[in-house]
Order: sequence, then structure tokens, then C-alpha cells
Amino acid sequence: MGLNLLDWAVIVLYLIGMIGLSAWLSLRQRDQKDYYLGGNNTGPLAIALSTLATQCSTNSLLGAPAFVAFGAGGGLVWLQYELALPFAMIGLMAFLMPVLRGLHLISIYAYLE
Repeated sequence: MGLNLLDWAVIVLYLIGMIGLSAWLSLRQRDQKDYYLGGNNTGPLAIALSTLATQCSTNSLLGAPAFVAFGAGGGLVWLQYELALPFAMIGLMAFLMPVLRGLHLISIYAYLE
């Protein structure tokens, strides 16, 4: 069972939309630093939500509960890590992110250099 004409039309329109949006957004970027840092005007809420989305990966949602449930070196000891992670992220965002953001670096690797 293949795709019909309407399916192909939706796929083509989606691709055209993505290419058009990319071309339009690329006109607003001046250099590589502007691309990676979003013009250095990204608000705290957007940064916090991006960090939260990074931490809430499928490993956290599927892998960790399975590891806790089946024991294999995990059990409730592993659960301590999952429960402590939000508090650690709040601490990092409150104390480390303002320092790193003030340095206007592209990545953490630039800080380590």
C-alpha cells in the first residue's frame, strides 16, 4: 500500500515550507556566533525549557524507570539520581548559566579551552 497523491502533496508542501522558513531565518543571521547563540537575546524561560527538554530524554522517561524496576544494579539507589537531577539542574541554571552566558561563548568546549 503506497502513498496517494494527497500524501505526496502534504510531504512536498512540508518540505517547501521548511526550506522557505530556513531561507527566511538565515537572512537574519550575521555569523556563526549569531546562529549558535540566537543573537544572544534568548530569554531565561527559553533557555530553561531547552535545558529541561534536553534532560527529559527518552532515556529518562523509559530507560531509568525500567532500570529501577528490574534491579540490575539499580533499584531504589538509582532512583536517588533521578530525583536529585531536577535540583542539580536548578542549581546549575541559577549559578553556572549566568557566568557562562556572560562570557558569550558558543559552547562549553570553548570555555574549557
